[in-house]
Amino acid sequence: MTIMNNRVLYLPDSCRSNDDVKFDGRINSKIEFFNDRGEMIWEPLHNKTVIAGAGLTLMKLFNLDRAVLENTPTYDSALALDEAADDSLYPAVSILNAENNVIGSMADETQRIILGFCVGIGGSGLEPSDVFNVPYASWITPDNLVPFRYPLESSDAVDETIYKGKKTITLANGQTRCAYYFKSFANTPNLVQNYVSTIGTFTDSVSAENVYNSSVSADQAQSYVELHLKITKDDCREFFITHNGLEEAKINQLSLVSGWTKTVSKTKLDASGNFTTKDYEILQQVRPFSLCNFPTEILSSREKSLNIIYTLYC
Repeated sequence: MTIMNNRVLYLPDSCRSNDDVKFDGRINSKIEFFNDRGEMIWEPLHNKTVIAGAGLTLMKLFNLDRAVLENTPTYDSALALDEAADDSLYPAVSILNAENNVIGSMADETQRIILGFCVGIGGSGLEPSDVFNVPYASWITPDNLVPFRYPLESSDAVDETIYKGKKTITLANGQTRCAYYFKSFANTPNLVQNYVSTIGTFTDSVSAENVYNSSVSADQAQSYVELHLKITKDDCREFFITHNGLEEAKINQLSLVSGWTKTVSKTKLDASGNFTTKDYEILQQVRPFSLCNFPTEILSSREKSLNIIYTLYC
């Protein structure tokens, strides 16, 4: 059976505890969902690196001109975000001559990295367990994105060190809302490289002294970065409450997003209700890196939270 040219995978209820659901991917991954009691909701899922993510990876591996990314659109333009990308502020590094004198500058592509997450509602069919396959040339479409936060502009105290991708939206009823489409990592990404120890677990760190010692490493080493996303009790609900009602609140898509950041000064409400001016990093030229569709998670309960551990292996 196909729906909208996407292959439907029927996941029985037991997949939440037993079945391992895998999608073809170009970078290995493991995505684990936990409820607010720390219980795993289902066995680990797997992402697919989509075409925009492949473009970013190859651009950085071979130091290609960033124009190669223009084959894929940005969320900035598709969503008409408030802070559109400004290439005049793109990070640059100085070019020095042999005497250490500055003779020019060039784009600093090291600043274009994976920066956070977005979520959506286009990953599952009418039944929560009917999950669509992820096409390589795809993203969470702008119409299917679910803002993490969606407060009234007049009372917007959202922490923009955590929530990114702001768009001010005026509704038919005259309300003005601020949608925040991206969320930063809840942890600091770190590279881990280790190998199976004598007790059979990945606990012993790789080092220059042991990494090529076949008696300890062989093919049993691994390299990975772990990324954490917390869907809090406030996240994703405001949008549904405003438009369709809390009973419709749900998500079934998860994507890593890449881009670069620039620093801007903003004046907004703080947690105490006072206006404060401070610097924030905002995301620029945001594109999807990977995409995972999963069985629909219902968020109609205001007490429900989710902890997601997204591990990328290389």
